[in-house]
Amino acid sequence: MQQHTRIRFVAAVAVVVLAAAIPAVGLAGQPVVRDHESVVEGPFPSSFCGIDGTEIDTATFTYREDASGVFRATESFSSVFTASSTGKSLETSNANVDMGSGVDNGDGTVTFTEHTAGLVVKFKIPDGPVLKDADGKPIIGAGVIDSVATFDIATGDLISLQETVHGPHPVRDGVVICGPAIAYLTS
Repeated sequence: MQQHTRIRFVAAVAVVVLAAAIPAVGLAGQPVVRDHESVVEGPFPSSFCGIDGTEIDTATFTYREDASGVFRATESFSSVFTASSTGKSLETSNANVDMGSGVDNGDGTVTFTEHTAGLVVKFKIPDGPVLKDADGKPIIGAGVIDSVATFDIATGDLISLQETVHGPHPVRDGVVICGPAIAYLTS
């Protein structure tokens, strides 16, 4: 699951650099910026909730920006973890749409205002049901995040972040994911 964080970080940095570079090289008047990436990584050694195994990650990212700086990005991610001891697999996935705009603040920073909506996370058995938590509820999260993030253009460092979140998110809401995952993967 660490690869997912790395993929998202690389995609975010690419968006920041691209958005910052467009005005800097005088391309702000161009009608559209487009980028599309598909990545498959693995299998590679991994651990999920203390269980050793292998993981395969698949991600697709699409980014479009118009001449005014308004952007729309779509992302989908799927990770399949297979336990070494049993051969059982668990799939984690998400899919969302980001819409917003970036503004060069003129002081070496850029601020993005974003509206993100979609499937935050889903834990399921490949070609099977969604895992359920201790209360019998599906381990799935979806909703909306509105955010304002300011980055240093030169370094890509996050300077500030404000978020408003609506909708369930198992990890943020304290749902114990490892219990049901361990029970399934080791049975």
